[in-house]
Amino acid sequence: MSERAKQVARNDRKIMNAMSDLWIELPLSEITLDKISQRSGVTVRTILRKFGSKDGLLEACIENDADRFTKMRMQVTPGDLDGILDTLLEEYELMGDALIRSLTVEYNFHSTQGLLQKARTMHREWCAFVFEPYLPAKTSESFETVLSAFIASTEFYLWKLLRRDLGKSLQQCKQILMHTLESLAANVKN
Repeated sequence: MSERAKQVARNDRKIMNAMSDLWIELPLSEITLDKISQRSGVTVRTILRKFGSKDGLLEACIENDADRFTKMRMQVTPGDLDGILDTLLEEYELMGDALIRSLTVEYNFHSTQGLLQKARTMHREWCAFVFEPYLPAKTSESFETVLSAFIASTEFYLWKLLRRDLGKSLQQCKQILMHTLESLAANVKN
């Protein structure tokens, strides 16, 4: 790889990191190309040349971050409720507030709709993977109901309710979610 290509790759990474960091810190409507430029040290013109717009950059970040979080989530052993919750809560503690903020503008920005739809799809696929030992056969009439119960029990809305709305500690949140998951796992009928 030439030195020029390496510099382009470094700039791309700095731009995407800046966008991701700002998304975690600020509402999407407050993230501007100028803020991304300041954070990344890359000019607005270079950002526009590479990504076309803030939405184009957000879409690139969604793809990049989705791959990173998918890899992290997929390292969990299916059926290991403790490991499942540790991984999930680590992610929610990092990104939960940003996801909640994104929900408030979901229908205002095309890229936000894409982000949240991608997150929902990833969460469903992940739940089907990690809770597989507790799920009835895919051909069972109850498969979709049981899978949906696991999805709902691990959705970031519940994290928001417990951590932000009710003020539970991270440990209390984990205990509540563990109780819910253990109850679901114990009541699976094939």
